[in-house]
Amino acid sequence: MATDIPSFDQLLDLLRLRLQLADDVNVGEFHSFKVLMADKANVVADGWYWDAFAELQAQGHLDTPSSLGNGGDAFARLSADGRLHLRTIADST
Repeated sequence: MATDIPSFDQLLDLLRLRLQLADDVNVGEFHSFKVLMADKANVVADGWYWDAFAELQAQGHLDTPSSLGNGGDAFARLSADGRLHLRTIADST
């Protein structure tokens, strides 16, 4: 069965949620986008992680000093604005 490729916005939403869950386990650690999205590796191109990093950073949803890594990976924690964004979405559903 082929896996549908989610839209960029859907992937961003999933990444935000997974960052929050990873932060709940270890808030002091920067989390690898590739590790968090390993189950989507077959539908996500390597360049997408840097694009997602840039988009989430521009939205203020990543904590400082999140960073880009080798091999197209990115490492981040969710910022307070990112957590607020997730709560707002949850409250509107």
